[in-house]
Amino acid sequence: MKNKLINEFEIYLGAVCSGTMVTILFVQVIARYVFNNAFSWAEELAIIFFILSIYFGATAAVRRNQHLRLAIVLDSLGPKKRLILEIIDNVFFSLFNIIILWGILPIIQKLKLNGTSTAVTDIPKWIIYSFLPVLFVLMLVRLYQDSIEKYKKIKELNNQPQGSGQGGKGGF
Repeated sequence: MKNKLINEFEIYLGAVCSGTMVTILFVQVIARYVFNNAFSWAEELAIIFFILSIYFGATAAVRRNQHLRLAIVLDSLGPKKRLILEIIDNVFFSLFNIIILWGILPIIQKLKLNGTSTAVTDIPKWIIYSFLPVLFVLMLVRLYQDSIEKYKKIKELNNQPQGSGQGGKGGF
């Protein structure tokens, strides 16, 4: 159980963020329409939790190998070619994450230097934006883990005798 919690903590944190967002919005609706008194901070916090849940979900999708890809192409390949193409996909996705990280860090520094904060809750924006590099680094870690697992599977397939029944479509 503890190992599963560690391996999939992004899912749990994303669920907490989504649940918090829904709770805030529910309380806001009740406050507005039942008590005729809306909270000024509710929408701002709901948006922050929504964005966090998206990025936690994206990281979880990488961990579970459920991120966007062209399944039609992958399904037409043999097991080894498929694994190789998935590793190449991970490399390109990692490069994309590095580019985003490279671009977001100066923005966070500028937000911190300027002292910019959110309009209603007065939360420093650099704190909110600081979650992004952490989550992109976590995605990089998950992509690396996935690539290592796929590489090990390729080595296992290479070590199998030729007539073992693992041929699949197209072979290698």
